Order: sequence, then C-alpha cells, then structure tokens
Amino acid sequence: MLKKISGLLFLLSAVALLCFQIEGTASECSGGEWRCSGDAYVLSVCENGAWKDVSCMKEQGKLCEDGSCVDPWKSGAPEWPRVENESRATKETLSEKAGIFEEAASRLLVHPQLKWMQGAELPCRPAACGDGDKPPCEDCSLPAVSWNEATWKDVVRWHSNENDGLWSALYMAAEAFRYSVTRDERALAMLKLLLEGEVTRMRITGVPGIFTRMYVPPGIPGLSPPEGLESYIPDREKDENMWVRVGDDGCVQYVDAKTHEWTPSSHCGLDRYAGWHWLDNVSKDEYSGHIFALGAVAKLVDDPQVQSVVKDLLGQVAGHLMKTGMAFTDWDGRICEHGRIHAATFGDYPGFNAAMGLDFIKVAADVTGDPEVGRWYDDCLLQKGGNWNCLKKAFEAPKPYTEYLRYAGMYPGSEGCKANYNNTSMHMLSMHNLIWYEREPGLREAYQRSLDEDVVRAAGQPRAVINQNNAFFDFIWAAHKKLGPDSDGPAYAAVENGIRMLRQYPAVLHQTAAECPPEKCREYCRDRFDRPVGNYPREIAERCIGVFVWWGDPYQIRKCSENQRIVVPPTGFLLPYWMGRYYGFITENM
Repeated sequence: MLKKISGLLFLLSAVALLCFQIEGTASECSGGEWRCSGDAYVLSVCENGAWKDVSCMKEQGKLCEDGSCVDPWKSGAPEWPRVENESRATKETLSEKAGIFEEAASRLLVHPQLKWMQGAELPCRPAACGDGDKPPCEDCSLPAVSWNEATWKDVVRWHSNENDGLWSALYMAAEAFRYSVTRDERALAMLKLLLEGEVTRMRITGVPGIFTRMYVPPGIPGLSPPEGLESYIPDREKDENMWVRVGDDGCVQYVDAKTHEWTPSSHCGLDRYAGWHWLDNVSKDEYSGHIFALGAVAKLVDDPQVQSVVKDLLGQVAGHLMKTGMAFTDWDGRICEHGRIHAATFGDYPGFNAAMGLDFIKVAADVTGDPEVGRWYDDCLLQKGGNWNCLKKAFEAPKPYTEYLRYAGMYPGSEGCKANYNNTSMHMLSMHNLIWYEREPGLREAYQRSLDEDVVRAAGQPRAVINQNNAFFDFIWAAHKKLGPDSDGPAYAAVENGIRMLRQYPAVLHQTAAECPPEKCREYCRDRFDRPVGNYPREIAERCIGVFVWWGDPYQIRKCSENQRIVVPPTGFLLPYWMGRYYGFITENM
C-alpha cells in the first residue's frame, strides 16, 4: 500500500513539474515582443522574459494595435478623404470658416452678462424719409451694421427660446473639442463663461439637478420676459412651460389663476436672483445637450476650475435622478412633462429613454467618481448584482436597460415618415457619450451594435441616419462604430459625406435663402405633424440654416428667404468641425 501511494505521489509530482515546464516555456519571450488579443482589447508586452498584459480597453478605453494602445477611431490607421473637389464648396477653407465663425460668436452672439449662445437680430438701417413719413426712418430689409462687424451691444433683440440650454450647450461642446485640439486660451475663456451660465441655469431653479429652460435677468436690452399675466399661471396638467419670477424676498412668485394676482410660493432662498424671471418644466431635450456638453468638457478640458464645476453639476443631476427614480421634478414638486428618463414611461420609446438614462448616469458616475452613482449605473440600470427594484415603477420590472435598446423607435410610420427628429438627435447625443465613456467590452459592443443596427444603418429604413446628409451624425458614427477585429472597417463614406456638407456650409451668419430642387423635392408622404415632406435628404447648400441645422428634418420641402438682420449661431458648423479635428477626420490645413 505504501509503495502504491509513493508511486502515485511521484506521478503527480512529475505531472506538476511537466505542467510548470510547459507553462514556463509558453510564458517565456524576448524583449521588444508584443501581441494583441484576438478582440484587440488586451496588449501583451514582453518584460524581463515574461508576458505582461495591459488592458487597453478597460484601463484606457483604447484598442491594441502595433504594440500600443490606440484610440478606437484610429484603429487601422485610416486615411480619411479630403474631399477637395466638392462642386458646391464655398471659397473659404474649412479652417477659414471656423476662424470667421469663432470670432463672430464671441464678438456678437454671447452676451457677457447672459453667458449663453443665442441668435440675434440687428437694428434696421437708417433711411431717407419719404413724403409724409415721420423721422427717424428706417430700411428694415438691411441691418444698420452687418453681422461681421456688429457686437453684442448692437443687438436689438435676442432670439432666446425655450431650448436656450440645449443650443448653448452644443456650442459649449464645440468649444471643448476646440480647446482639446488647439489649446487656445480664447476657447478656455469662452468655456468658463458658458459654464457660469450653466451654473446660473441650475441655481436659479432652487432645485439641485434641475436646469431652467430660459432665464431673464433685469436690465438686458433686447431681452425681456412675457408681460401678460397668463404666462405666469401654473399649468394644471404640467404640460405647458410657464414663467415664474423671483420676488425681492427670494421666493418664487406665480399668478393665481382665480385672482390674477401675483402670489408668493414657499419655494425660497433665491435672494441673489431677485427680480429675475425664468421658465419652468425643463425637458429631456435640454438635458441631452447639457449632459453631452458636460461629458465632453470633462473628457477634454484639463483645467482644474472647469473640472470642479462640471463635477458639481453632474453630481447634482445624478443625485436628483437617483432620488426621484429617474424623473426630473420641478420647483413645484411635480414631474416635468418631458422629464421621465426611465425606460417604461408611456411618453417615449423604451430604447430611447434607456439609452438616455444610461448615458446620464454613466457620465456622472465616471466624472464624479461617486460610488453610489456607479452602483446606480451597475446595479440599478444594468442589474449586475441581481434583481433590484430600484426604480419602483408599476410598469417597469427590473431588468438590464441594455435589453430595451433595440426598441429605440427612431423610424415610425411607413418608411420612417413619422420620425421624430428631436428624438433622433437626442439619441445620437446619448449614444456618442455612452460609447465614449464605456470601457467594459461587452457593454460597449452592445451600445455600438444598437447604434449601428437600430439607428445608423437600420435595415429596411430608407431614412436611416446614414442617409440623412448629416455631418454631425456622420462624425458620431465614424468615431464610435465598432472597429478592429470582426468589424467592417472605418466609416470612410460617412466621413467623406460629412466633410462635403461642411465644405458646402454657408460662410455667413445671417439668415440665407435656400430652396430644395423642385425636381427632387416633391411631396412623398406626411410627417408626424401632417406636413408634406419629400424622400430626398437635402444637402446643406439646399437647406435653411437654423440655430442648429443638424437637429431638423432633412426631408422638409419648404423654402426660406434671406434676412441679413437675423444672425444665426454658427454651432451647426463649429461642433462637427471641431469634432472632426479631434477625431482626425479633418486636418488643420483643410
């Protein structure tokens, strides 16, 4: 018996020694050697005769290539097209247009006391009076001073609206990409000014995490709140945006529906904003812009002051959402009409809301480093720890939000004719930052797959994003589609199309005339508002340039006329341009 045991022990020892020798042989390597894992997520390098693993994706958000970790959008060392033969290109280069627009934006469209980007109206040109006219006389077909000379002091009316926060946030994102590319101190100064506006936009509501749609300080020429008392009567259903004012005692005031008199509320503590007015009922449209911009600033701007402000704002938003079960609750204690960010609300498609909720919480978790926000992302929205009924919603059983993504609802109606382009734009913002921030390979691939299959190249959808002549969407897609092993490679065609659109982009900021080619722009179907739309996605040379042209429906068939007194924000050019520069699609000399 002892002999048998001794023999067995000898055999086991021999096997163990053999295994050790095999393992040791397999792990031996020569200095300078490297290898990438089959999925390109891990780089192995030889150090002291043994392999050492570097998790490119999990640690750096990168892919393994040629012995180093590279940004995913650089995988394969793509050589992007320059598109130098675009027949509709303006005479200015892309770089020249960016310089023109950046200078005009800071000179004219960002009031230093308001601290946000908005459109503006210039004064009428003085003119000779005709018979019977009482001076002074004006010719309002032309401005007294052109947009390329005017300053914010010349503005007679600011084109402020209920989406001020969204449009200004997109410009702030553009400045973040600009600063990352150029390190221009002017970009940093503008970012700090815009962030001051972001802070005010949240503080004035008196609710941590809640932004206002609009705010109006006293004494700003060209900007005033509504005069009619009906604009200040709280809406019973909370489906209208209503104004409030801050009294001298720092308390929010509204107009009583029965007495039509100003009435103080118990929502106080706003002494610094006495005499200001602001618009309530903020929506997810606004927040999609805020989180997109704050996420970009956090990634790209290494200034400590900027980082501190962004961290605080995102922490307040996340704290609010965790407290309320993913719903934005206004100063009056009621949920905003478009404020539900959980998947199973009846107000929106579950995949659209799921992506937005994941985006908001993921960005906040990474930027703040708050473990409670991280747990909300992992264990509440993704259910990694098991069945946790964190949201406590009657119609939403706990399950990972990734399971909702396929139901994004981007193309309702026959051939997508009823598409909501607000939702499309918001969804693209959500997916950009969600993929940009996510480093867990399985989750990142799930987000990339949804962006591809449900949105950009959705099968059987003629109006899918890839067909919309949208430079902003083209660049989001090219930056964050799956690359590396088992992919179909870089999005060369999308980048080429995006650059084409930017080359066409008008090099002026006043409202320009545009007409869709009649032979292409005939009524094809009706949109969600029962308006006629075509089946031809208008190129930028044919489109009406609004506050952010990429947000709208490219299949509209309406005309627009020139108005040199109306100055349009240049964000529609600057955001995709600086993104293109950052991701390497556009070079400095283009």
